[in-house]
Amino acid sequence: MVRSVWKYFLVFLGVCLVCTPGQGSVPPGREQPVEVYFEASDPEGDDYGPGDYIYPRNLAFRPYEGLYDLLKFRVSGAEESLFFDLWIKQISNPWNAPEGFIHPVIHIYIDTAAGGRTEPISEALGIRMAPQYGWEICLEGVGWESSRLVTVKADQTLESTDLVAAYLPDQQLIRLIVPAAQVGRPQKSWRYYVLIGAYDGFGPGFLREIRREPGDWHFGGATVDENAPRILDLLAPERGRYTQERQLQPEKDGPPIIYPVNVKRGMAGGYWVALGLALVLGYLLIKKPLVITGFWFRGPELGKDGEPVKR
Repeated sequence: MVRSVWKYFLVFLGVCLVCTPGQGSVPPGREQPVEVYFEASDPEGDDYGPGDYIYPRNLAFRPYEGLYDLLKFRVSGAEESLFFDLWIKQISNPWNAPEGFIHPVIHIYIDTAAGGRTEPISEALGIRMAPQYGWEICLEGVGWESSRLVTVKADQTLESTDLVAAYLPDQQLIRLIVPAAQVGRPQKSWRYYVLIGAYDGFGPGFLREIRREPGDWHFGGATVDENAPRILDLLAPERGRYTQERQLQPEKDGPPIIYPVNVKRGMAGGYWVALGLALVLGYLLIKKPLVITGFWFRGPELGKDGEPVKR
């Protein structure tokens, strides 16, 4: 009982802090403004996993869309607390969980340093993290007071503590609150994985099963008979090689590998060099056709008019 009261006191404190003035100077005696450390948007209407997941048929999943559709993610802080906020398109609570939400199961993995773990805290997610972006911090947001903060210790074992999670209807977001002293202040170098699964009180890791055909209590649309990723939405760009649909495609030799949303993108230096050489070679071929003599490339002999001499 005492723990529950403390949790909801922290939620109340978080709401009070986020309502303080934004930028600019703060008069003496006023709360410090919220500082935003990271923010990213996610495409709307993509709570379908790799692209074909279908909602269960039970009435509890009405309106059969949007219940797991992540729209925006933000990391901010004020005073001694950090806020991890998620905007979900549709929030409902048919089983009256005290947090105010029940459908989405939230997994936030943070890569804060070199190394880290590539396995999620629940194998049922059916994915692995990219080896170059292993995680050290995980926030798991689950209804019915099952939320937790998981950190990787120096000996690579996991340490778990309770986590405050709540739906803030006035702002239409789900907030996870962590004391800054437990994880440190977010840095620009931190990289974030944000995954949304579906709550099942009896499923492994509280995650609902995905099968080939939908049923009253499980999703459909899986392309494999077992171990389909139990992820409905993944914070990812709308285009390019790191889209949600590409990352969550099942692999033949193991679970799919996913990447942080703020992984560096663009063409690597070696590709730019290769492209430059190709352009130079193409220019030479167009301006001055080459002929091959033995192992050497030699241009044709030119006449007085600049045209190649025919032999």
